[in-house]
Amino acid sequence: MFKDATEVERAEQDQDDDSARINAAIDAAEKAIAALVARQPDPDETRKEWSSIRDQTILAIRNVRHNVIKRANYAKQTERWMVEKWLREVNDGRILREFAADLQKVPTRGLLDYLRYLIQFCDLARIQSINAVFAARADNQRYKAAFDKILGQFTLSQCGIIGARIAKIYDLAEIVDVKIAYLFSAHSTTKRPSLPVSQQLPRVEGPSIGALDIDTSLPSLPGGAIHLLQKSSTHDLCRPPSSVPPAALLI
Repeated sequence: MFKDATEVERAEQDQDDDSARINAAIDAAEKAIAALVARQPDPDETRKEWSSIRDQTILAIRNVRHNVIKRANYAKQTERWMVEKWLREVNDGRILREFAADLQKVPTRGLLDYLRYLIQFCDLARIQSINAVFAARADNQRYKAAFDKILGQFTLSQCGIIGARIAKIYDLAEIVDVKIAYLFSAHSTTKRPSLPVSQQLPRVEGPSIGALDIDTSLPSLPGGAIHLLQKSSTHDLCRPPSSVPPAALLI
């Protein structure tokens, strides 16, 4: 898990640099494949050269990709910590009891729709209630990945530029993995549609305030704006609305 804002910023830059290295290796492989196709060698030579291009590319990016995935794992761990911290700090017992009771008849799948709706109003107490009800459902594993992703997006979107950086770190890891898999998934080197370099993976269909849509300005929230950590000597990655007590990150 990242310890402070300085570490997040450094990880984002390193992720950008390593992604550029992987993209350059993929571009080189694409050019080599195009040259191979243009020569039209016999099938045995095609298979041999195709395997050589694949192996050389994998060797060239192996260590770089390992670092990309490692940073992405740190980013996801940090996101999970932020979500858990927020949910623990929201403390409105009345809303938690009353709204949780109302949710008992809602199907588990429907809780995702409730979550998306409440996210639009930044209703932290009721979001906490939905999370508690969802966690208690016996069939929640079927929807857990989508639920956690929506909740994680919302949390990062409330953390200003730090949240955007954390989201970018693991999004870049997903993008380069898709490009690598796409490059080597075909058994033939011909008739493969090109994948635009700028194409990005969709996060999830959910709240319209995704972490990658925010800039350095912070959204207006009831009770005040999110505090952005500026100095690495302090361990707060982000701070929730003023209605929620600030908390330090304990390592």
